[in-house]
Amino acid sequence: MLRSSVRRGVLQRLLQRGLSSSTTPAASQGAHLALEGFIARRESSRALAAFDKLQPAQQSDPDLLQRLALLVVKSGQPHEAPRAAQMLSGLLALPDFAADDATQLAVIYTLDACLQQQRLEDALLLFAAARERDVVVDLPTVEALLRELVAARRMDEAVAIVKSFRAQDDVRPTEQTLKPVLIAGMEQQRFEDVEAMLVHCGTIGVDISPEMAMTIVMVEFEDSPEQDHVGLLKIMYYLEDKLIEDMATRGKPDLS
Repeated sequence: MLRSSVRRGVLQRLLQRGLSSSTTPAASQGAHLALEGFIARRESSRALAAFDKLQPAQQSDPDLLQRLALLVVKSGQPHEAPRAAQMLSGLLALPDFAADDATQLAVIYTLDACLQQQRLEDALLLFAAARERDVVVDLPTVEALLRELVAARRMDEAVAIVKSFRAQDDVRPTEQTLKPVLIAGMEQQRFEDVEAMLVHCGTIGVDISPEMAMTIVMVEFEDSPEQDHVGLLKIMYYLEDKLIEDMATRGKPDLS
């Protein structure tokens, strides 16, 4: 009797497993069709709910992820922006994924949305993933990220981004891009970082104008019991040399 009941229990579990495995693809297919409909009607919340019901293989579809991320950040609720950032970060982490113009557009829109919602951590993770895969982020978005980092007093990360700019980058910073980081570095007496950023800017062709040099020199420092006079002098000497070079260049006659 006991053996019979055990056998029936095992049979029931096998039947239930078979039924669930046979219905899962159909249910997933239905969720996929529903998701496409929600995307077409620009219903972001319903689209996200349908996306969560997909099979893992379907959730890694690059085209679907990019279209869904764009929908979320352009038409969704503000609190949904981090979901878009997480989806795109995961997509960029796939070894076989090849980024294209659609990827760049989705990344830029998502970064903007995260920064507007003050989701700095999500923006940083996505920005790092994009840079790792050489996805070009436009200059206004990079500048907005740097301003938010400075406002949050996360200077290490701001300085690292400035020092990561390369001469061959499609998007080149200007002195206005660097201004908030340089000014904050001076205010916080991070003179070594300021000097390193100035030198790096010179190597990638970002010129510091006399006006910017004067702005840097005139910054008032935060109170500190141990002021780094040596670091400050290095910055002064560097800027003085740049000013002399600038005046010499302007004074040369045009021989063309």
